[in-house]
Amino acid sequence: MERDVLAVHNGENCPQRIVTCEYCEFPLPAIDLFEHQEVCGNRTEYCHLCRRYIRLRERNGHESRCNGVQVDNEESSRDVAAERENGARRREPPGYSPRRLLFTIAITGIAVLIGSLLFQKKTQNNQVH
Repeated sequence: MERDVLAVHNGENCPQRIVTCEYCEFPLPAIDLFEHQEVCGNRTEYCHLCRRYIRLRERNGHESRCNGVQVDNEESSRDVAAERENGARRREPPGYSPRRLLFTIAITGIAVLIGSLLFQKKTQNNQVH
């Protein structure tokens, strides 16, 4: 391949050239971009003006149209306020109860204490001999 043709190939045509996702700016080979953006563009972000979840692929158009009023005829994402009125409950964030967290900290502290005591005994035994 000629040098100038190779430069064009590497910059514009090569399926292995590195490109970035328009939604998350993740660098990946051009050959994988379409499949990645299909998934990535379906992720949602919350619009604080109209209180709806908007797909990333719809974000630019939504930002230009959104005036903070909920619109019922948009094909967009979920209407959170209506779901709350119909009794939908908010998903609990992943996490643990304070009791479980305290238990984990206590167990970890005990393990560190036992380990340090055993290490001290080993060190003392090695110094005696």
